[in-house]
Amino acid sequence: MKPLYLAESFLSIQGEGKYAGAPSVFLRFGGCNLTCKGFGCKFISSYDGSELIGCDSLFAANEKHFKKDWQELCAEELFEKVLLHVRDLPYKPHIVITGGEPLTHYKHREFYTLLKLLGDFFVFIETNATVFIDFEAFKLYKNVNFCMSVKLSNSGEKYTKRVNKKAIEAICNNAKDAFFKFVIDERMIKEGEAQKEIEDITKDFTAPIFCMPLGKNKKELEKNSESVISFCIKNGYNYTDRTHIRLWNDKRGV
Repeated sequence: MKPLYLAESFLSIQGEGKYAGAPSVFLRFGGCNLTCKGFGCKFISSYDGSELIGCDSLFAANEKHFKKDWQELCAEELFEKVLLHVRDLPYKPHIVITGGEPLTHYKHREFYTLLKLLGDFFVFIETNATVFIDFEAFKLYKNVNFCMSVKLSNSGEKYTKRVNKKAIEAICNNAKDAFFKFVIDERMIKEGEAQKEIEDITKDFTAPIFCMPLGKNKKELEKNSESVISFCIKNGYNYTDRTHIRLWNDKRGV
């Protein structure tokens, strides 16, 4: 079985989406099935020193170039990391499982065992919603809350690769809770792409829709925020900011 890799873990607040502001322990797993070069975030490869372009978590997505920075851990070791983060807290924070794309591991024995160990926590998975989950064979996912961050054309990915409506339907019909989160920018709004693409993806589902501005740093976030707020007001969507970028810019692990 392929190893299970953790790119980073930390205690912070949720910066985006329906549960923004909630104290959360983040477990960021390595590996992804998309590249999202359209988001334009630059990283230096740990493998060969080359410059790479992709999403803001490319260091957790690209296995070839960053695997040597990841930790190979079993479920019990991952759970111990969670306990270390929460041991001095008088409450239980949310547990956010993210990536990369964490659901590429959804059948993995250690990944599923981790869900069992986290049974007393509010567990929240951030996914691009391209991986179909068999909720009957893997019933624990019915107790999980999902953020479906389905990628739009500004990601640079082809439609057939970034949109899997059967996977979305399975999450919407089976998960404890689920909502959409879309990353949009001023250009997409002005050219009418944002509304058209969001409607195409969400028209058959009732999950709440959140839109947030494209922003790999404070400068880009500021550039797109006002237009996204206006877009949400016009179309009845929920606006979500990126609080962690407002506070810490593009710093990792906060």
